[in-house]
Amino acid sequence: MDAASFPEQFKELEHKIESLVQTCQNLKQSKSELEAKIGELEEALKGKLSAEQSYVEEKSIIRGKIGDLLGRLDQVLDSE
Repeated sequence: MDAASFPEQFKELEHKIESLVQTCQNLKQSKSELEAKIGELEEALKGKLSAEQSYVEEKSIIRGKIGDLLGRLDQVLDSE
């Protein structure tokens, strides 16, 4: 190895390490952002699942009431 090229090689190595450090920092930032987005999406999903469950329960109640009304209507029609 040439002694004159050693400082240049050291600078190149230093530049590559700085680049890797910056890449790692960028990846950590991206990871944090993605984890936050996952949290937001999980909360939104919980809300939608809760709303869907409420809808299913409401639909069941409505069907029950309609069934009761139809039964009462049948009784009225049968008694005539």
